[in-house]
Amino acid sequence: MLALVSLSFPLIGHADEKENILPTSITWVKNDAPPFYITQGHCKSGFGDQIQSIIERNLPEYRHQTFQVPLSRLEHTWAEYSPLCFATMIYQTPINDQYILSHPNAMYMPHGIITTNKFADSLPIGADGTVSLEEIIRGKKVSLGHIAGRSYANKVDNLLAKYSDNVILNTRSGSTETQGVLNMLSQGRFDILIEYEFVLNHYIDEGDYPNQLRFIPIKETRGEYILGAIGCTNSPEGKLAINSINTALDDVLHSRSYRRAVADWLVPVGDEVNYWTAFDKALKESLGKSN
Repeated sequence: MLALVSLSFPLIGHADEKENILPTSITWVKNDAPPFYITQGHCKSGFGDQIQSIIERNLPEYRHQTFQVPLSRLEHTWAEYSPLCFATMIYQTPINDQYILSHPNAMYMPHGIITTNKFADSLPIGADGTVSLEEIIRGKKVSLGHIAGRSYANKVDNLLAKYSDNVILNTRSGSTETQGVLNMLSQGRFDILIEYEFVLNHYIDEGDYPNQLRFIPIKETRGEYILGAIGCTNSPEGKLAINSINTALDDVLHSRSYRRAVADWLVPVGDEVNYWTAFDKALKESLGKSN
């Protein structure tokens, strides 16, 4: 396992605001969360690793360095570096003023529920194969596996907040966060996990949980999508870095290298044309311009 790099090395890339000099470095952070970032034991890179690498290649004017940190510590890390950037955030209003977001850089199919076969049999699954998250957590107390610092986008986050008295959080932090919650779920330590289907598919492809866990789409978000973005420190240096990233994204998102990088993870098999059509439409709508 990669060792966490100490947060005590000197701040880098500090810009002189008066002279408006671009920062010379960007510090990137990643967490051990396959298939977003694959940090150990695999030859294949996660799509977050690949997206970051493509952005780095398109920003040769910067020096780039990366260290690993659990997602739960990201909130306390923004201010340590200027700028610090993270390539796989959700494109929605920031939850605090420590970071700012780039233009969208990815599109995810919505989260669903991952659970054991036993608990799935107790759920009111509809004819379309979906289950209402609100119906589940409104009617009884449900224990939810959760990675510290994780958001699920506005609709799901709002439902969890609305029925917070019925949701028993089992929060996991530290390294190997994703595999940790999946292990706990498979052992019956809690009832459900809210996650993307491609996350479970990755572990099944690796030979884990082949017949133990199931993915069930959430009725409230079926047919929707979640946009991703790059987050950087909310500072003069971070704003300059975001401007540079946004400029690079104009070309990156339509490049063959980008589309190959995400195809294996984010694009539903057999639905490639609809995915890329929806992605291009989402970009136009979010940016308010033609791409």
